Amino acid sequence: MNKTILSLLLTSSSLAFTQTLTDKEELDNIEVIGHENNQQNIVKLLPENAQSIIDTPEVLKKIPGANVNRNGPLSGIAQYRGLFGNRVNVQIDNITMQESCSNSMDTAMSHIPASMVDAVVLKRGISPVSSAIESIGGSISVIAKENINQSEAFQLHGDVSSGFSTVNSGKKTSVLLSGTSEFHNIYLGFDSESGDSFKFPNGKNYSTEYNRDFYMFGYNFKSDNQELKLKLNYNDTGNTGTPSLPMDIVYAEGGVISLEHALRVNDSLSLNSQFSHQNTDHLMNNYLFRSTTDKKDSLTQVNNNSYSLTANSKQDFGNLTFGLEGDFTAHQATITNPDNPMFSITNFDTRKYRHSAFAELEKKLSEKIQMTTGLRYTFVDMSAADVYSSVSMMQNSMGNLHRTLQDRFNNSDRNINDKNLDLAITFEQKINDNLSLEYGLARKTRSPSYQERYLWLPLEATAGMADGLQYFGNLNLKPEKANQFELGLSFNNDNLSFSPHVFYHDISDYIQGTPTTSSPTPPNTLTFNNVNAELYGADMEFSYKFNSSLTLNNVTSYVRGKRKDIDDNLYRIAPLNTRIELVYANSNWSLSSEIVAYQSQENISSTNKEKTTPGYGLLNLASNIKLTDSANIAFGMNNVFNKQYYNHLNGYNRNNLNTDVGFDASNLQAYRLPGEGRNIYFNLYLHW
Repeated sequence: MNKTILSLLLTSSSLAFTQTLTDKEELDNIEVIGHENNQQNIVKLLPENAQSIIDTPEVLKKIPGANVNRNGPLSGIAQYRGLFGNRVNVQIDNITMQESCSNSMDTAMSHIPASMVDAVVLKRGISPVSSAIESIGGSISVIAKENINQSEAFQLHGDVSSGFSTVNSGKKTSVLLSGTSEFHNIYLGFDSESGDSFKFPNGKNYSTEYNRDFYMFGYNFKSDNQELKLKLNYNDTGNTGTPSLPMDIVYAEGGVISLEHALRVNDSLSLNSQFSHQNTDHLMNNYLFRSTTDKKDSLTQVNNNSYSLTANSKQDFGNLTFGLEGDFTAHQATITNPDNPMFSITNFDTRKYRHSAFAELEKKLSEKIQMTTGLRYTFVDMSAADVYSSVSMMQNSMGNLHRTLQDRFNNSDRNINDKNLDLAITFEQKINDNLSLEYGLARKTRSPSYQERYLWLPLEATAGMADGLQYFGNLNLKPEKANQFELGLSFNNDNLSFSPHVFYHDISDYIQGTPTTSSPTPPNTLTFNNVNAELYGADMEFSYKFNSSLTLNNVTSYVRGKRKDIDDNLYRIAPLNTRIELVYANSNWSLSSEIVAYQSQENISSTNKEKTTPGYGLLNLASNIKLTDSANIAFGMNNVFNKQYYNHLNGYNRNNLNTDVGFDASNLQAYRLPGEGRNIYFNLYLHW
């Protein structure tokens, strides 16, 4: 098997460091199943270098085409080739994570801290239908650490790390302990991290403080022909700022329990099953870090149960996989006022069932051409309970608005079914020993989210859009349908590797907020509607090895998103960006310098009242020293020249006490949130 593995130091100062590993080099705890010329990006999180990243989504910036919409220190939304939110499927240990917050403060990928992550896996280009129930924007898999080291005699193992960063006085400690024997493994993990508002050249970005504890437990049984895994994790996030959203996190508490079984029936047949349950409670408000006389709390909850049954059969004609998958998700959200016990608004009370079946074939057409093709059918059943607003009892214009919208929603038919069909076919063609092509076509679908369908009152509960606008849902929305094309080239020899890809996505019934035409409605609100859109672009990874110690690495990404029904651009699209890193490494220490450059973003959405951002460039430095076989230290400096810059994917400041950034209550898009100033960090890592 010939796989590209991005083995990347998890620091902002090494955001492009990649290396190609040989088949003899293993990725801990991960079996990546593929075939000749199958290219899969695997980001390996090295704990001794994880100090400058606390939020796992930040690692996506190392992958061609990927980026992060940043709404807060622990609220990073995955973006891939211009699509984000629930268009990008995120799985934690093969389980699709659900966000409790209706504004995605507890984002799916942020559920597990970076220090507890072993790898982030993204199939570059068209994702296979087997990767997820809905994968219109790709599928990202986060693999948690397990610390499995099987041996005939019982052994104890441990990982401990501790670190500090100056830009926010950030502190982090993590511990992973395990006991292993020939057939059994049990492990416990703990992570605690906290930080103040981060500094930038003009002051402090208030409030970007964060507090989080994370716990996990696991038990594995493995014999010659079967494996059983029991996993439990719990995320306890405390007071944490989200300055680009109308509220901040008071707490987000909850986790996932899962049971997974794999059985190899014989050399040609294997069976896999997985069941999980997720429960998360989340409280946010608008007065924890802000000043207001109109206090509001919002309590949200999510409950999810999921199942997956798959069979893999190796036949003479190819490798055939069948699967039955599904989940049930319930979301509730209630808005209250701590100063008025009579005030209450039922924001959401929704149910969503998904049942899906797929078949996928991997077949070798010739000595040089490998084909992967698949078909998936998904049935989606959504519903919403009656809603209520205490404001509807008032005899004024606001009461009339709430009463009219409440009655309209409650008298409507809210039971909605979607029948979605996904198709994909990709080819990997070997030209010679160094050069190969990847090309393919796909049709991918996505049903509307519960916010897009059931947001009955004009609010900003929009899964982290962070555009400062209020939205209505739409019961008449159709599922999105994307026709996708991919063409990629991959070259590898002893010293040089590069892999440019181009892509085009034509999306019909793309869900976009458009000016509201119904009444009654407040001014400047948007309603989710189906429009037509397209996304196209190119991305590349490049690496050149000068000698055994010195390597140059680069990741470059470009995407353009446009409406096809009107002359407008899609919202919150990353501009052209590149990362160039020079790495010197030997057996005991390494040193890297990196340039990060973003072009200005002028292609903005007028519908979303989006603002342009200037381009910028940063210099980062990092080093790692091996003290002993079981001890490492990592240190570095990000944004060496303390440059003030604005990442286009950061939101706008909504915190009226964030005076160093600036705030204008009459123009919520007036001040974009800045990036971090100079940051010096240090981390110690021990392993036994």
